[in-house]
Amino acid sequence: MEKNRVLPVSHAIVFLLIHLGTGLAAPVLSLMLLARGATLATLPFVVGVTTVVTCLLEVPSGIAADVLGRRRVFALSMALQVATYVVLLATPSLAVVAISGVLRGLALAARTGTLEAVELDRVVAEHPEAAERLAALDALNGRLALLESAGMGAGAIAGGVLATLDPSYVLLIGCIIASGAAALAGGLALFPPDARSGAPVRERLRATLADMRATLARPGDIRLVLAASASAGVVMVAVETYWQLAFESLVGAGGTWLLGFVNCAGMGAAALGSAAAMRWGSVASGTRGRRGLYLALQAAAIVCLALFSAAASVPVSVAVYVALYLALGARGVIEQTVLHNAVPSRERSGMASVQSIALRAGGLAGSAASGPAVAALTLAGAWPVLAVLATALAALGCGRRNLPASASVSSPSPHFRVRTKLKD
Repeated sequence: MEKNRVLPVSHAIVFLLIHLGTGLAAPVLSLMLLARGATLATLPFVVGVTTVVTCLLEVPSGIAADVLGRRRVFALSMALQVATYVVLLATPSLAVVAISGVLRGLALAARTGTLEAVELDRVVAEHPEAAERLAALDALNGRLALLESAGMGAGAIAGGVLATLDPSYVLLIGCIIASGAAALAGGLALFPPDARSGAPVRERLRATLADMRATLARPGDIRLVLAASASAGVVMVAVETYWQLAFESLVGAGGTWLLGFVNCAGMGAAALGSAAAMRWGSVASGTRGRRGLYLALQAAAIVCLALFSAAASVPVSVAVYVALYLALGARGVIEQTVLHNAVPSRERSGMASVQSIALRAGGLAGSAASGPAVAALTLAGAWPVLAVLATALAALGCGRRNLPASASVSSPSPHFRVRTKLKD
């Protein structure tokens, strides 16, 4: 590996394969499950099983990655992903689909913060000076976001084509299995083995939990990110749930075919925002500047959510939608820089899982609030209400901070430190 390269090409290919496998299934997942044994009545149950398993194991799996090793847990997650689709090749039945749903939830939970944490640790170790470290984190997080967009987008297009060619979905399932197996092999071959620790697993687990509790109890950038993630969850679930309905009311039923193109434009805007954030971050001055940029992008996303209430024409609605995803794409990159600049290496995967849970919790809060708001105020009146909820959640993280954002990156654990060996 070339030293100081932000993301080696070989590693980028592994990340691309991971997201390609997810993208292949994304556009036709429900149809695939119906073809393999689910029914319209049982489909919500199957999807719900995956969601529940993922939520329950998100944080435990992240802590396991910190304690047992990121590469090891990544291998487990990819093996579970391959098993998810191997099961679907059995004779179609509800049992097959349900087992696959459980395996999918396990794979999604185990996947969070594994190889990304390895890359983040490497960048932090190679850039001890604060300004260089922040710039390198911006660049790495931007590239990871772009790889996710590229993999998901290419996978979605290919998935739709493969589903058309084979209505039984066997061809598509085979391609998903192949991409997962290739990502697993690449991860094991290219990423360094997990460092060995002389401390017993129970002692490492106890120390990691104690460190995470202490980190979460302190005001600072980690608490800011968790609150902003919950706020972003409200924004995302509101748009994903209601934007299509609002758009269709403007264009009529005959214009539904435009949704795919507009969605593609939104994903393109998110990728553009990710790329722009790599430059915007370098313009910002240190941790304070990135924190301000992060809050500004969060505010921009909330404003876009509220502006849907005034989108009375198709061009305005599309413009607001694209602007929203531009802001979300950019804030995601800065968010990861702010978070991982503040998180010690030993807690990186666990905190990534906690942040994912915060995002999901915000989505649940948005779902719970949106139904009554739409019923009472109609959809046009509900957008500002949901924006107020998102603002209130974001404000929870803006209290007084008594710890510099970069202080915890190098602060040693009183118990132990897990180090990752890096290939030269």
